[in-house]
Amino acid sequence: MIYLSIGSNLGDRLKFLQLAVGLISYRISTVKNVSRIYETPAMGFKGNPFYNICVEINTDLQPKSLLEKLLDIEKYLGRVRSSDRKSKSRKVDIDIVYFKNLILKDKELFIPHKNMHERNFVLYPLYEICSDFKDPRNGKSIQTLLDNSKDSVIPKIVEEEIYIQEIKKTIAVEGLIGVGKTEFSRKLRDALFGELVLEEFDDVVLEKFYKNPTKNAFETEKSFLEFRMRQHKEYKTRKKYPQIFDYLAHKSIIFAKKTMAPFEFIQFQRDFNHCSGFFIKPEVVILLNQETNFILDKINKRGRKFEKKIDLKYLDLIKSEYNNWKTKTKFPLYNIDLNNSDFKNNHSVFLSFLNLFFKC
Repeated sequence: MIYLSIGSNLGDRLKFLQLAVGLISYRISTVKNVSRIYETPAMGFKGNPFYNICVEINTDLQPKSLLEKLLDIEKYLGRVRSSDRKSKSRKVDIDIVYFKNLILKDKELFIPHKNMHERNFVLYPLYEICSDFKDPRNGKSIQTLLDNSKDSVIPKIVEEEIYIQEIKKTIAVEGLIGVGKTEFSRKLRDALFGELVLEEFDDVVLEKFYKNPTKNAFETEKSFLEFRMRQHKEYKTRKKYPQIFDYLAHKSIIFAKKTMAPFEFIQFQRDFNHCSGFFIKPEVVILLNQETNFILDKINKRGRKFEKKIDLKYLDLIKSEYNNWKTKTKFPLYNIDLNNSDFKNNHSVFLSFLNLFFKC
């Protein structure tokens, strides 16, 4: 087994610990165990107190490859390493404490971690998850190392906890047209190292629909249904996870119910039910919510020709059906309120959403 120490003393310390654990789970290996959180003063420099945890993982990666991925996670979460290598406050710090029974010494990596036996902020959380593990350098258990520790600081247990999320292999991002599903999906792909699946559509069919929704609703939804069927058949054979769809295939019914004539809806529903078994079912649906006037403004700014006919009346109509669907769907939902939140241009805003996702 491999044991990591994670610490944070800048910003929202709890958030950065949760983000680190979540990203390790998706990018490297499922986190098998996590300790409670311990708070200790900064050691060797002036700074805010640290939150510290230890986690257990297992991976086929070699130590230096693992280190590279951990450094990438630190960088993604905003850690900036200085060239002078002096200790300073940081949003996140991830160290390899033990890598199975390996002993490794070079300028890039020292395993077991060089000073871990002298640091109670490592030993206390480590003891929780591997008290009987024997240090390969001397054969001493973590209990013995703790008993022999000369560190006089007794870490304080923090009441909050870190969640180990069950990995979601299939994620769908949903919401009104123009709310930002594709951009959010791209950012989620970049965070989780997943495979992005973007909705395909026919511009000509959509332009006809927005010119006359009532007349062209059936043709439009049939076109979407065919595109989605082909795409889902293809991605059922893919093995890279998580698959992140910027749409929910089952939303066809939401639109059809509000835009089709009753007799057309009955026929479409029959066709949809016949196909629905082929669709990949997401393990969670991330539902983006925003006031329709803000959405309409974004739609107008992106300047797609076929969307010029979209107005507030249409958006409010579809939003009402989404709200009705939310009360009935069996899909696990994670609702995100995008009002006053610019996740596209503010990475910290997206990280806050990602943090909540790792807890759902």
